[in-house]
Amino acid sequence: MSDHDDKRRQRVLRISQFNAWCVVAIASFFAVVSLGSLSVVGFLVGACVTLSGLLEIWGHRLLQKREPGARLWMTVSQVWLLICVLLYCWWRLHSLDPLDPFAGLLGVDHLLEFAEDMGTPRELVAAMFVQIYDLTYKLVALLTVIFQGGLGLYYWLQVGRIDRSFGASKKPI
Repeated sequence: MSDHDDKRRQRVLRISQFNAWCVVAIASFFAVVSLGSLSVVGFLVGACVTLSGLLEIWGHRLLQKREPGARLWMTVSQVWLLICVLLYCWWRLHSLDPLDPFAGLLGVDHLLEFAEDMGTPRELVAAMFVQIYDLTYKLVALLTVIFQGGLGLYYWLQVGRIDRSFGASKKPI
């Protein structure tokens, strides 16, 4: 393995370690908070996203030890995270009732009264809320495709290059 290939491997290891532990920490925190607030969907999403971080850690450790399978596990972790987030965004977009967008939200009546006192009708606030809600989840989905899809592609290409740099005489990663 050349110096350049070793630097490539170290860079991939740094990125995957940081990304994986951030995903595990944030997703498991939200899974626990969701469990505490009795949100089954929130807990399931948090647990599934935590799994993606754990899959990346597994791939990271394989790459670190120069064992086979790192490329697959690191790439699959990003694909799994992408699927989880896209399904969650799809569910959120389809679960909002545009005719009653504030259903189930606490404290909204006070906010709507305040808006009406300021001359903004409830219907306008509701329409703006629906637009912002829709845009937010579509933006999260787009950014997830860009970042997680990009990171998965990065892992696939870079770990593949590292694999090839070992050649036939060395154990592939």
